[in-house]
Amino acid sequence: MKFLAVLTLVAAAIAVPEPETWKGCKPATYRCNWKADGWEVCDVSGNWVWGGACAPYDVCKFYAPSGSPYCVPPSFDLPNGR
Repeated sequence: MKFLAVLTLVAAAIAVPEPETWKGCKPATYRCNWKADGWEVCDVSGNWVWGGACAPYDVCKFYAPSGSPYCVPPSFDLPNGR
């Protein structure tokens, strides 16, 4: 039984890539998609995947201080000017 527990922990450790092997993004980070009508999230393999859509007539703007995308009206300026 102890062997199975150790084997499970080893398998989990092997499954998570090392930071230097991430493909294109750091896991658990966000960005606006290229059309700015939604956002993407980086999965554990370093791939950008669909995160969600903005409401009609809203656009996605990224707020760097919090590392988060926000869906806001196009004329809305985030505090950092983006």
